[in-house]
Amino acid sequence: MTSGWLQRMAACGAAAVVLVAPPAPAEIRVTPVVANGRVAVSFSLPTALGPDVRELVESGLLMTLAFTVDLKAPSALWFDRTIAHVDLSSSVKYDNLTGVHHVSRMRDGHVTWSERTSRYADAQAWLTTFERVVIAEDSQLQPNGEYDIQVRMRSRPRRTFPLWPWTSDDAGGRATFTFIR
Repeated sequence: MTSGWLQRMAACGAAAVVLVAPPAPAEIRVTPVVANGRVAVSFSLPTALGPDVRELVESGLLMTLAFTVDLKAPSALWFDRTIAHVDLSSSVKYDNLTGVHHVSRMRDGHVTWSERTSRYADAQAWLTTFERVVIAEDSQLQPNGEYDIQVRMRSRPRRTFPLWPWTSDDAGGRATFTFIR
């Protein structure tokens, strides 16, 4: 019960960590757009929905992707200063009787868009692509200043081990830009 037992216990522990560790987050493509006196962001997550998600959606469960968008001014001495924050989400619910996907988008808790389609590819694109979402006025920015836009995503229902105490984002992306006035 010496080194052999300890080696078996260490191997079992390592296997358990590998089995319950959350998968690495996917990459969100983020594009900042500064035009017409506003700061907007376009982003997409083409690899978010794999075959397992399609099965989940087609079972009739509500699938929601919750996005957090932050506009930040980097700081060398302290935490980055948040200038603007927006909560976005997109949801899909499949109706098994009619074969129709109901897709909707929300911004800060209010429905902003809703559509129906019988094609899963359309529903997937609507869930994972956002175009020119306004997050701030450019009057909040300093001329010639550096800024970061950070987008994080979490899916519901969660696809990771439910008792994992350190849950992380399912996907994330960042873009840096210089505001030139």
